[in-house]
Amino acid sequence: MRVVIAGGGTAGHVNPAIALARALEAHDVTFVGTSRGAESQLVPAAGFELEVVEVRGFDRSRPWGIFPVGLQALKAVAASRRLLRAIRPNVVVGMGGYVSLPVCFAARLSGTPIVLHEQNIVLGLANRVCKPLARKVATSFEETARAVGKKGVFVGNPVLPEIAGLDRETARASGLKRFGLDPKRRTLLVFGGSQGARRINEATNELARLWADKDDRQILHITGRAPRATPLSEFGNYHVVDYVDQMGEAYATADLTVCRGGATTVAELGAVGLPAIIVPYPYHRDRQQERHGRVMETAGAAFVIDDANTTAQSLAQQIDPLFERVEVLDRMKRSARAFGPPNAAAALADVVREQA
Repeated sequence: MRVVIAGGGTAGHVNPAIALARALEAHDVTFVGTSRGAESQLVPAAGFELEVVEVRGFDRSRPWGIFPVGLQALKAVAASRRLLRAIRPNVVVGMGGYVSLPVCFAARLSGTPIVLHEQNIVLGLANRVCKPLARKVATSFEETARAVGKKGVFVGNPVLPEIAGLDRETARASGLKRFGLDPKRRTLLVFGGSQGARRINEATNELARLWADKDDRQILHITGRAPRATPLSEFGNYHVVDYVDQMGEAYATADLTVCRGGATTVAELGAVGLPAIIVPYPYHRDRQQERHGRVMETAGAAFVIDDANTTAQSLAQQIDPLFERVEVLDRMKRSARAFGPPNAAAALADVVREQA
């Protein structure tokens, strides 16, 4: 079976696509993406072939830009048709991102079955447009599948095998050594994505000062690579790094995390059984990260704090009782492990094979 997976732009689209490709390792998988998105680095690094189709999004605040974007989109559909004629796939999978649009249109013109996967709780623009073309729309959340209707099928959000199959004890031992953490202390992991999150970073810096005299806890703070608004200095129980390429080690060392509520993050927390304080990114129109966090909160695995209300004091108010009451934190860990399907990549692969 030959499979084309189209999608990209952000790691949130690309990593689930790579997880799917690994679940389809017995088949011939080709990725289609752009030369600028996260896929340009992540897909080749994962050992898969990437075909490039250039397309870009439409900035709705600049309506006059629709003409050059539209022209490029027509060229992208033509390029995608040539590509599909060469590959002759049995099925095309759209994972979201603008590049999936021309590939799905080309697949429809050639009569190739289309499966979509939506990582977020609401359909993104590309998947909304491509939904009428698809046979199935696989979703990460049950309520999304219900909203899609007859085509909807709930599979969960695929996570990379090294996270889904994490050997927690081995990863914990190597993570403690790598980050210089004390195995006897409870660990708070803080991260806001590859570029960081300014309010989370500043609140965590101050929280470390509040906790400076506490010898029962420590913070592992992944600040992101964007320029820091406030200088951060390591001291005592506060350990700062700007980027971690093996998040499994960071997850395994942690008892609790403070993080954003992206779809991939939420799925990974469920896979490793890590409870969370979710601080949603506040500028999405549909507040999707807040909705992700609320689903996890309803499951008993997280608390949600608004970005505007995130301070050292508000974090301490949530975290101190959890670190002091072992039974509550342990209950949240069990709820996190039960949150979301652990075999999402395999379930999505089954849908793809059925439609091929």
